[in-house]
Amino acid sequence: MSHRYFRTDNDSVYEQVRLGLDDAWQHVSPTTCIKPADVAFRDDAGRIVLAVRQEFAEFPAAAAMLPGLLASGAVEEITRAEYLAALGG
Repeated sequence: MSHRYFRTDNDSVYEQVRLGLDDAWQHVSPTTCIKPADVAFRDDAGRIVLAVRQEFAEFPAAAAMLPGLLASGAVEEITRAEYLAALGG
């Protein structure tokens, strides 16, 4: 299974993405597409790190958001090794 890995130090952007995807996919609280920022995995610097299946990133709502987030620098795509290191593994 292929994954993509991301990192952000902006909790507000992360929450906007999470809530936007929840809305697009009609999730009703407490169901959500990814963990809320207050319980998300973080690296030693306090940045949120996230792993998602490749298919998740290709769903239309996510695919529409991702290029702008990456281009703006609000979200950074990282390697699997960087993700695992952030989790202490």
